[in-house]
Amino acid sequence: MPRVRIESAFHDFYKALAADDEIGTGRKTFGTMKDVFMLAFAFGAAKPLRTPLAKSTDIFADTVLRPNDWDVIKAVVLAEGESQLELMGNDEELINAAQEYANTGVRILKAEYLPSAPEESLASALLEACATAKAGR
Repeated sequence: MPRVRIESAFHDFYKALAADDEIGTGRKTFGTMKDVFMLAFAFGAAKPLRTPLAKSTDIFADTVLRPNDWDVIKAVVLAEGESQLELMGNDEELINAAQEYANTGVRILKAEYLPSAPEESLASALLEACATAKAGR
């Protein structure tokens, strides 16, 4: 069973986003590490750019991914081109692609949306940045 990994340098950032409480309500904005991973994956896929992992850390088993998560990952990988069709049955290769997109995405999140956000308000800063970006369209 493949494990989903992230670059070790971003592990604390992932943990902070997964643990962040939504503006003092006691509810988590991102309920799990998987939710944070999929957010980072989406930002990386939107670029679209894959950044290989340097030193990595396991964050969850691939069995945590739901069918709709797999569908999104497959759609993004297929968008790379026909040569990616052979990967559709290879969970390890799909996970590797997702990890590389998420690695790009977490860098974007940290650098462009949350460069100076205090650890206790990461989700609030992200929500504000997204609202600002949406209003500017």
